[in-house]
Amino acid sequence: SALLSQEALESFRHDVKSTRCSLCENRCHLTVNRFDGSRSLISGNRCERPLTKSTAHGGGSLNLYDDKLAMLKAFKPAGNGQRGSLGIPLGLNMFELLPFWHTLFTQLGFDVVTSPLSDRALYLKGQATIPSDTVCFPAKLMHGHIQSLIEQGVDTVFYPCMSYNLDEKLGTNHYNCPVVAYYPEVIGANMPDVLKVRLIKDYVGPHRRRDFPVKLADVLKKYFSGITRREVYEACAAAYRAQEDYLKCVRTRGSEIIEAARRQCLPIVVLAGRPYHIDPETNHGIDRLVRSLGAAVISEDAVSHLAGQVDVDVLNQWTYHARLYAAAQYIKDQPDMHLVQLVSFGCGLDAITADEVRAQLERAGRLYTQLKIDEITNLGAVRIRLRSLFSALEQQKEVCRRS
Repeated sequence: SALLSQEALESFRHDVKSTRCSLCENRCHLTVNRFDGSRSLISGNRCERPLTKSTAHGGGSLNLYDDKLAMLKAFKPAGNGQRGSLGIPLGLNMFELLPFWHTLFTQLGFDVVTSPLSDRALYLKGQATIPSDTVCFPAKLMHGHIQSLIEQGVDTVFYPCMSYNLDEKLGTNHYNCPVVAYYPEVIGANMPDVLKVRLIKDYVGPHRRRDFPVKLADVLKKYFSGITRREVYEACAAAYRAQEDYLKCVRTRGSEIIEAARRQCLPIVVLAGRPYHIDPETNHGIDRLVRSLGAAVISEDAVSHLAGQVDVDVLNQWTYHARLYAAAQYIKDQPDMHLVQLVSFGCGLDAITADEVRAQLERAGRLYTQLKIDEITNLGAVRIRLRSLFSALEQQKEVCRRS
């Protein structure tokens, strides 16, 4: 028997301590249980690093989430802005459009400052000004991002309303969801500290490439003097190039990860959601958990362009959701790719998106996995779901081998 004897039970010792993992920026809060015989049990970890003591991501990067974060971190203040400092909150649609706005305002002579990547402290920094607890977690984080910029002492915070996203030709229209589009209005109405800075929350439309510079010049002249229309035209041209270069880099890196994974015969998980789901505090390290289980990780925008616009049973008018449909359409014919959808609690549109993506995959005989994420960081249930997915995939392979 492996049971302890009565003598061993009488001398049994069990110690518990709390600590934080320092192997990555997630800084997971760990509970370490130590038993007799130098045995231990660690809980609270979002990946396998505290168990393996490894700083690598499961034997190589192969994680597009990490690569996209590194690309965005490269956009730093130039340090010589003669027109003062301008802050951009790193959340919601501003996350993916950082190359666009950072380039545009740097070209106009501003020292562009971004809020830091989200963490628990940043969330708590803005929690008191959140008017509704039913809104999605990424929106709640925006209060902390704005507060962080104010505390950094920027002169201006640029957070515009955007009804439309850039048109990727994947749907019948290219709207932002209502929260993404109009959350600047919520910020302006519920955060008293925005009165300490110049908050630009005007409605802008970079999707209209021909007349956007004219409209933007009209917006900026309300807040700044001396910015000419010619300057704005030149800055916008550079901004569009920067955004296109970023997207090209994402797709190129995605292709490299796919090729590397196939050379190593690794499964590929398309961790599909929104651009801001690459924020570590939003996804709680799920991408790294997937890597630790032996799969490569890419995001939906790395393959959505390969399928183009697809026929779906719902109104396909939202940019981010159109990517999900296109990604599902593409991977259903790729036997080594598997879609895992990240869904934020409080996202009404995802109630429709999830059903449609599930239907697309299941009609093709493929598995669909959904992970709901919010401010709760316990990944025990997520780990079980992912292990179940990989177990089911192994069972499918075994059935195919036998047949």
